[in-house]
Amino acid sequence: MSMTNFLPWRQQRRMRCLRFWGLMFAVMWLLMLMVVYALKLSNTVKLHALQAQLTGAQSVQQVLVSRQRKATLPQTPARPLHHLAWQPVLESLSRVMPPQAWLTELRYQPPSLVFIGYATALPALSALRDALRNVAGFTSGPAGELQQDSQGRWMFTFQLQRQE
Repeated sequence: MSMTNFLPWRQQRRMRCLRFWGLMFAVMWLLMLMVVYALKLSNTVKLHALQAQLTGAQSVQQVLVSRQRKATLPQTPARPLHHLAWQPVLESLSRVMPPQAWLTELRYQPPSLVFIGYATALPALSALRDALRNVAGFTSGPAGELQQDSQGRWMFTFQLQRQE
């Protein structure tokens, strides 16, 4: 009977096992280092984003403070008079608007004032057209388009010319 020596086989098996577990150990260390680096990089990115947000908020705050300072400074007389000149026109417009009509846009393109809005009924439109003839400081201009939308409302456009 012959004897077989398993020692070289055991030595190869042991070396293969050591290589496998050594490789696993090295891969785990590399993975842990990558995770730590990714977390550090993520925190750095978050820090930069927060700094950018803080800088933006500070610049917005500076703009608001400067605008507030400008608003509290005494204004030149020409500007309030300019705003006050529109007040009676807008007040008279609000008084003559029928309850069934409302404006969606009000534009001043010198020398004309353009009204765009909706009305629920045609009689409200004719009442508005007649009332716009009596707005102080303006004369009736050419009528714009008139169309009905899918909900049955009438979209209108009126134009008034400023009197000098």
